Amino acid sequence: MVDKIFFFHNLKAGGTSLRLIIEGRFQAEKRCPLIELNKVDHDDLCGDYARFRGYDLYAGHYGQDIFTAVNDNHSCITNFRHPATRLISLYNFFRFKVNLPDDELRTERYYAVLLAKSVTFERFVAADDPRVDVYVRNSHFRQLTSSCWSLETTNNADGVFRFIDSMPWYYVCEYPDLSLLWMRRVFDWDVNQMPRENVTGPSCPATSLSTLSDRTLRIIRIKNDLDFALYRYAVDRFLTRTDPPNRLSGRREASTSKVHSSA
Repeated sequence: MVDKIFFFHNLKAGGTSLRLIIEGRFQAEKRCPLIELNKVDHDDLCGDYARFRGYDLYAGHYGQDIFTAVNDNHSCITNFRHPATRLISLYNFFRFKVNLPDDELRTERYYAVLLAKSVTFERFVAADDPRVDVYVRNSHFRQLTSSCWSLETTNNADGVFRFIDSMPWYYVCEYPDLSLLWMRRVFDWDVNQMPRENVTGPSCPATSLSTLSDRTLRIIRIKNDLDFALYRYAVDRFLTRTDPPNRLSGRREASTSKVHSSA
């Protein structure tokens, strides 16, 4: 029985919809209020997270630093998405969906949003600025090892892989139905479909994976080598852990190849 959860919400990977499902299983007083949402919040708090202890559910763009401070036998979960597709969704979300007054948009807090509205996708992901890099450089790997809002990075991939294996469940954006089936089995929750929340939809003149140049893909791969390794490992383990014993292994390998073909 899982009664305490820490959700490492990976940005633009179906996490907002997942939070609706998860938060509905916890009484309001058992859910921790917002701790931090961006790099400015993170810098302001200066690691003072112990005061947030005592809740059964933590769900947000939180990293290992917060988990270490509040952990009280919490089960860890997270959500995965192909790194390139996630970055495209992030860029389109910033560019077309985040609407703020000009004076607010030009603050330090929203520098990355303003840049996305001002430049091409390639220039956005290639930007050499820490206010953008926290979003586009190995963000999920840093989240699971330290913080998605700090650029400090450890290359301890084996430790992260073990951490993934210790999770009772996680979501893979490319396998929504199988992810929910696994969720029902692990948590015994009556969940039949994912709510659609915070979606960057087809109404946007969106950048897509199929339109990216080889140069842009190289930039993404170089900046996200750890995230690609993390994603590949998580998907392989996901398919192993959710695969019925009587299913042919070849079908699993074919599915894995399909997901990894553009990685």
